Amino acid sequence: MRRTAPSIRALAVLLVAQLAVTGLGWSQTPVNLTVQVIHASNTGTTVDPALAKIRSQLGSMKYSSYKLLETRPFSTTVGAKHAMPLPGGKTLDLYPYGLSGGGLELMVTITDGAKRLLDTTFRLANGATILVGGPAYADGVLIVAISGSF
Repeated sequence: MRRTAPSIRALAVLLVAQLAVTGLGWSQTPVNLTVQVIHASNTGTTVDPALAKIRSQLGSMKYSSYKLLETRPFSTTVGAKHAMPLPGGKTLDLYPYGLSGGGLELMVTITDGAKRLLDTTFRLANGATILVGGPAYADGVLIVAISGSF
């Protein structure tokens, strides 16, 4: 009987975790995310016109030039993980894992192969944008802007 107890406990933990996502209906919650990959540098003073909506947020950064490299919108649900390649061979992983206090709980990871460069979580308000400072790139850094509606 003792041999089965750990297996039963492990099964119970898995069931509770599954219930936390599916039983509360989170896994059915649609989430629309838009990722903007931005090259920030101190070469020049140009701000890409496509970044007009987040220009005031960029003003709090220490760079003088911002160029939009890519915009990628996608639709998903809470509990689904997504990976996106970044310039320079890096990878952005997004995992919307729950809803809390009117916001989307979002895990954000940037990796370079097996090395984690960034591993953090955010609560993203509906319709809001967060900026994530990323790795060095060319003569500056990458900044990832993540917007969401849910």
